[in-house]
Amino acid sequence: MYSSCFLEHPAGGYKKIFESCEELAEPIPAHVSGNIPAWLTGSLLRMGPGLFEIGDEPFYHLFDGQALMHKFDLKDGHVTYYRRFIRTDAYVRAMTEKRIVITEFGTAAYPDPCKNIFSRFFTYFQGIEVTDNCLVNIYPIGEDFYACTETNYITKVDPDTLETIKKVGFLIHTTPVHQITYSFFLLKHDFVYNYLYLANVRQNWEEVKKAAIRAPQPEVRRYVLPLDIHREEQGKNLVSLPYTTATAVMCSDGTVWLEPEVLFSGPHQAFEFPQINYKKYCGKNYTFAYGLGLNHFVPDRICKLNVKSKETWIWQEPDAYPSEPLFVQSPDAKDEDDGVLLSIVVKPGVTQRPAFLLILNATDLTEIARAEVDVMIPVTLHGLYKP
Repeated sequence: MYSSCFLEHPAGGYKKIFESCEELAEPIPAHVSGNIPAWLTGSLLRMGPGLFEIGDEPFYHLFDGQALMHKFDLKDGHVTYYRRFIRTDAYVRAMTEKRIVITEFGTAAYPDPCKNIFSRFFTYFQGIEVTDNCLVNIYPIGEDFYACTETNYITKVDPDTLETIKKVGFLIHTTPVHQITYSFFLLKHDFVYNYLYLANVRQNWEEVKKAAIRAPQPEVRRYVLPLDIHREEQGKNLVSLPYTTATAVMCSDGTVWLEPEVLFSGPHQAFEFPQINYKKYCGKNYTFAYGLGLNHFVPDRICKLNVKSKETWIWQEPDAYPSEPLFVQSPDAKDEDDGVLLSIVVKPGVTQRPAFLLILNATDLTEIARAEVDVMIPVTLHGLYKP
């Protein structure tokens, strides 16, 4: 079941969320419509890229933009918005030298042009410096909060002031080095699969949209992995769960062939950034998942999926692009989906208040409230709710 009809759109303003912005000197008030639950008092913290070029040098991949930390504060029905760049080594050195200094995921840094020819030559033999550009997520560790990326550096931050405290390197454990071999293949920058390659978004936006129409049909699938297969006979379905049609069959060579059950599909639709009620159902049998729905590749709706019955609910507005929805459980919750969803939504075509914090009833995805701000908010990746 869908709670609203599917809206076609040309994704005209979507590329605006990949444009650089400035940090704020202080929190700004948001215009609230609707009624924010009295118990919802805390902060929504989000991480993402906020600077997509240094001087005349552009970053070429979404994961290269410099880390920007966002915060929506909710208290007594009022909301403020604040954002600051994380003062990583990558950011500070780039701003100081006015060029990209440390190689990022998809953007190479080149030797300082002010060096002489011999110094620049030997720079190539010094190895690649690992970036600390922590734009991906923010995690609580004990009583502290750390912004992180995919490298071995994390950055301690103050979740209240958004100040950068210190850079931290981490190591889980040491182990002897064993030879590892791995084969893989590379694809050139394809418009369909690599829209995160920012050159496509900047220069070839119409081609990106056309190519997206030819993208393979996405699906949400459930695979069931049998744990004990040593005593099973060949050709037998090893899945005995009553609520799924997924199968796992033992083959003659000892491998297990998996066939999935499709939970969610539709023309050019996908389900990304999945979330559940982690506070109560992490590692347990759960029923509901929440995520971003994608039209071709553009996240233009918020979805709720019953993973058992396949029932689906949708929130959507024209020319509106939400972020990963985060579930916040209500304090007196009795059911799994008693709570709200929080998402940052941008509407690039709107001149006033082009972005807002959206608060949805997690039960049926009806809107409870929104808090609109007068600044554009660039794309965010992940985050958390801090009570």
